[in-house]
Amino acid sequence: MESWDRPAWWTPPGAPHRLEALIGTPGEPGHLRIEHWFAGQARPDNPWLRGDVVSTQALGPAALGQRGRAGTATHELLAHVPEPDGVVAYAWAVNDPTPRRWRRLGIVTQLPSEPDRPLWDGPEGPAEWGAGRVVATATAATRLRSGWVQALVQVDDSIYHLHRQQRGGKVRWLRHACLRLADPAPFAIASEPSMKVAQVSGETDSQPERPRRTLSSSESRSGVRGTDLGVRIDHAGQAFMLFGDTHWTRRRLGTRDSIAAVHQPDADLPSVTFHGSPTAITGGGTTLREYDVPLDAFSLDGELYAFFTSNHFRDAQVMGRSVLTRAPRPVIEPTARWRPLRFAYRGTFSTHRFVNVSVQRWGDHLYLWGTGAYRADDVRLARVDLTTPGLARSLRSGSGAVLREAVRYWVAPHTPVIPANAAISQPHERLLSAHGSDDQLWSPHESDARPLFTPGALGELSVRWVPDLGRFVMLTMSGPDDSIGAAVVLRTAERPWGPWSPRLRLFDWIEGGMSFADERRRFIKAHRDGSDPVGDAIFAGQAAATGAAYAPYLFDARVQAGRLVLRYTLSTWNPYQVVLMRHRLAVDDLITTSYLV
Repeated sequence: MESWDRPAWWTPPGAPHRLEALIGTPGEPGHLRIEHWFAGQARPDNPWLRGDVVSTQALGPAALGQRGRAGTATHELLAHVPEPDGVVAYAWAVNDPTPRRWRRLGIVTQLPSEPDRPLWDGPEGPAEWGAGRVVATATAATRLRSGWVQALVQVDDSIYHLHRQQRGGKVRWLRHACLRLADPAPFAIASEPSMKVAQVSGETDSQPERPRRTLSSSESRSGVRGTDLGVRIDHAGQAFMLFGDTHWTRRRLGTRDSIAAVHQPDADLPSVTFHGSPTAITGGGTTLREYDVPLDAFSLDGELYAFFTSNHFRDAQVMGRSVLTRAPRPVIEPTARWRPLRFAYRGTFSTHRFVNVSVQRWGDHLYLWGTGAYRADDVRLARVDLTTPGLARSLRSGSGAVLREAVRYWVAPHTPVIPANAAISQPHERLLSAHGSDDQLWSPHESDARPLFTPGALGELSVRWVPDLGRFVMLTMSGPDDSIGAAVVLRTAERPWGPWSPRLRLFDWIEGGMSFADERRRFIKAHRDGSDPVGDAIFAGQAAATGAAYAPYLFDARVQAGRLVLRYTLSTWNPYQVVLMRHRLAVDDLITTSYLV
C-alpha cells in the first residue's frame, strides 16, 4: 500500500510517498508474527526497512489500510489481524513526530471494505522463479513514474517486490527488491572462516594492530581516497583490478571508477598501483556516477573488452543496463592526474537478466553468469561462440552487434544436486536425451533464460574456472533474513550450467568482520558512537554508518597440499575500502559438501 503521507520524521519534504506493508513470519506454534515494513520511493535504492511488531498472535494474514486526513495528526495506518479472540484492529500514527508503537484498538465486528487493487498479471512460471511457486501476491497502484503498479510476491517462503515497468509501449514486470530469502536447501559452514590478508585500497589500514600501510597507498600515490569492488582481470600477461565508485582527492571527479595494476599477483602480499585518473566510457549515452561500475572483462585476439553497468536509476532500476566496451591499452601511471583511460562503447548488453555479469572464457566460448534486479535476482547463464565469423573484427571496428546476435541463453530447468555416487556429467546427458541436442538447451532470447538454482537474492557475483580443482567456483553474498547468515557464499560446478553445489559459508561478516568478541580482529566498523577505531569518513552517507560486506570477487585459487587456497576481494562500506581475504579448504571436504542432500 502507498501511504497518503510522507512521515515528517522519516521522509524528506517533497519525496514520494512511502510504501507500507504488513508481513507475517512463523512465530509460536499455529501463529504468525505480523511486522510492519516500509520503504521510501525517493530513490530506487531506498531499502525496505522492518518496523515494529504489530501482533504475535495472528492466525493468518493481516489487512492494511489507513484512515483520517492526510497531513494531519488524524492520519493513521490500520491493521486488522485475525487472532484467537477475533479480528483485532491496531493503529499507528503516521505524522507523530516521535513515532510510537502500534496500539491495540480492540476487536472489530465489521471489517472495512477492501480497497480496489490492480490485477496481478505478473510472472508465475519457471522462467522467472525456477522451481519456486507463487503463493500470494499483493498489488498497489502507486505514484511511481506514471502510475506503475507495484507488488509484493511470496514465492514459497521468500518475499520479493516487483514493479510493472512501462517503457516504449512495452510492459514487463521486473524485480525490485527481496525482503526475505528463504532457501530451504541444506548448506555447510567452513570449519574455519576466511581471514583478512590486507587492505588493498586507501592510505592506511584502520584495523587495530595491523600494519598501517595498505597494498596500494592509493591516496598519496594516485589520489584515490576510497573505493569498492576490485575485480581481477588478466590480459596480455598482466594482472589488473577494476574498481567501482571511487572517491578521489580531486572532489570534482565525483565517484568515477578506477583501475589498478597488480604486481607479483602470486605473492602473499601483492603490490597494487592505481592509475592516477579515472576510467571513462565514450559513446552510447553512458553515465559515470554511483552504481555505474565495471563488472568483468575478457580478451579476444589481443584486445581487452570490459562490461560496465550504466544509467543508474533509469526506469526505477538501481542499475539501468550493462554495456560492452573496448578497453584502451591499460598503461597504469599513478601520477597521471589528467589522463583518464577511455573505454569505447560497443553496445548495450542487457537491461533485464544480465545487468550484473561475471564472465569466463572456456574453450571457444565466453560464458556469462548474470543477475538482473540489484541484489534481488537469480543467476542465469549465457554464452557466446567466440569463433563466430566477423565477431572479433566487428568488436575492433566499433560494433557489438555480431556479439549480441551470437549470444545464447541457457533455458533448461535447473538440475538438482545429485548423490555422490553418481557421475557429475549425468545430468547434462539426461538433458541432452530429453531435449534432443545441445542446441535445444539454448535460446537466442534473453527472456527465455532460466535460473540455474533458486531461490536467489543476488547482485554482484564472481565465477572463475579453477584448473587445479577442475571446477568452476562461484562467490556471492547471502540474502536478507537468510538462514545461512550475513555471509560470503561459495558454490562449485564442473560445468558452467551446473549442477551447482549447495552453498558453503566461507565468512560471516558480522561475526568475523565486525568481530564483537575480539576487537583486535575487527576490520568492519561496528559502532556509531565514536568509540570504534575502525572506519573512515570518505563521504557523508558513509561516514556515520556502521560497515557491511559485499561484492566478493575471486582473486586467485590453487590447490596446495590437498587444500584449496583461494583469495578474494571484499568491499566493507565503512571503511569504504577493498580488502583481500584468504580461505583454506580441504579439497576432500569441498567435494563432500558438493553433494549435500
